[in-house]
Amino acid sequence: MKRKLKSFICGSAIVLVLSQGMMTVSAKSTDSHKDAGKWMSGDYHIHTIQSSDASEPFMKLENILNAAFREDINQMPAETVVKVKYGEPLDYIMLADHLRNSPRDPDGNEKPTARFEAMQDQLAKIRSLQAAGKYTGKIIYPGFEWDMMDLDHGSVAIIDSNSNNVPFDAIRQFEWLYSYDTSTDKFKSNEAELWGERPDKNKLKSDKSKTFEAIEWLKDNYPESFVLPNHPSRHNGGGGEVTVEDLRKMNDIAPAIVFGMEGMPGNQMAASFNRSELSDIYGGVDAMVAKVGGAWDAMLGEGRHFWNFTNSDFHFKVSSNRKYSSGYWPSEYQRSYTWVEGKEFKDVVEGMRSGKSYSVYGDLINALEFNVEGKKKQAEMGEDLHVSKGDQTTITIRFRSPEYNNYMPITDHNTSVTNKVKVDHVDLISGEVTGKIDKSQYASNTTNDTTKVVKRFTQKDWGKPDKDGYYTVKYKVKADTDRYYRLRGTNLGMNVEGYMKDGEPLMDQSFDYEGTPTPEQNEERFNNINDRSYTSMWFYSNPIFVKVK
Repeated sequence: MKRKLKSFICGSAIVLVLSQGMMTVSAKSTDSHKDAGKWMSGDYHIHTIQSSDASEPFMKLENILNAAFREDINQMPAETVVKVKYGEPLDYIMLADHLRNSPRDPDGNEKPTARFEAMQDQLAKIRSLQAAGKYTGKIIYPGFEWDMMDLDHGSVAIIDSNSNNVPFDAIRQFEWLYSYDTSTDKFKSNEAELWGERPDKNKLKSDKSKTFEAIEWLKDNYPESFVLPNHPSRHNGGGGEVTVEDLRKMNDIAPAIVFGMEGMPGNQMAASFNRSELSDIYGGVDAMVAKVGGAWDAMLGEGRHFWNFTNSDFHFKVSSNRKYSSGYWPSEYQRSYTWVEGKEFKDVVEGMRSGKSYSVYGDLINALEFNVEGKKKQAEMGEDLHVSKGDQTTITIRFRSPEYNNYMPITDHNTSVTNKVKVDHVDLISGEVTGKIDKSQYASNTTNDTTKVVKRFTQKDWGKPDKDGYYTVKYKVKADTDRYYRLRGTNLGMNVEGYMKDGEPLMDQSFDYEGTPTPEQNEERFNNINDRSYTSMWFYSNPIFVKVK
């Protein structure tokens, strides 16, 4: 079924509000939809109390928005453990509750529904809060986290190319066809008539081809949407593993929809396995991105415009019973910066799709300019620079850091960690681009052995900041072959026990206890995890491609 689907909205007061103005929640428009563009920071993977695994009473929607946009923070309950004294409010967010049965309304009241109806309630609540004067100029969009068939999760935004309305009919159809964890009794009565019978849950759950079919469906019907795989290495070696082969296939089907991944995952306060509940994570970063010459570099070596992002994946920070921890509040610890030309959510997505973005932990930096110049032309992150072999190219890196970040102990304890921010070094990483590989190699080609750190910059290279607080380095290199350049930076030195060896991040450690921990052990664990997150901070840029004649 193509773009225009039969409307199903009728009845209730909420529906009346939605039918009168079912638009993307966004900044107030001016006469011109587009503008010259600016850097925005945001988060596209946030849970609320409408997710079954985010059941804490303080996870109601208004608290989530208050933290993200730094409003009414003093009114937040003490058990939220939110620490957002430093840094800026976010500019945009996408809510991403699970595409499953929804147990509650946005305020936490019991209300079992399908996700598409829960999202309507969500949007109505957002509108009521904005009508009361909150979140002015902020961009908020209801998306969802999808259990991909035979794979892990993906963040999904379904976007209507013909308007700024949230296409709830499309979400309803997608949920009917491709959500094995939404029960049939949560739908209306005519879905089978409109879209055919639902597949059996167990058959659907294990059928990876249905994941690819769903992406094809979005490409055919809602091509401005996105599907960005989350924490791809979470299930390495087990069921639901997302391999580089899977990423290639999804990107082949719809390169404008599956244009990146959550390579710097959320849940950075999680204890199980180690940071972010991953066993294969280095400096809090998924192995696909963290390992130089790894899976991401293999895809970039094909010339794929496939990007890295971060988000909070927020469910709660510390549970009310003080037994569990999960992640930082939106705007507290991590954010993606995106160059956005416009004022609607689809403009944010277009900025993400362009690749002109970078991702940061712990507010290590709050501004980055990265470009390559040659033949009187310049390319920025996500772009291609065309030069001839032997041409001189100049790589410019310009960044700024805040003085402080949001580190605070969970409870008082002896620690050497502070909230002072300082970049120790920035790595310029490059690999050769040799072109798309044959599909027969999608599974076996998992590395790019040409990738290496070509230059490591430190304070002796960038010196003192300019009048605007920026540090700048320039690096000249002659064009030799098709290649890409990307950056990573950290506050860590070259060798830090337990964190870094010879400039490469070590696998993160777990702070879990065997058996049932005591209350004192739980508090110790929370502090250990929090201290680790702020001891090992990173930023990663998206690449620039240099194409040589």
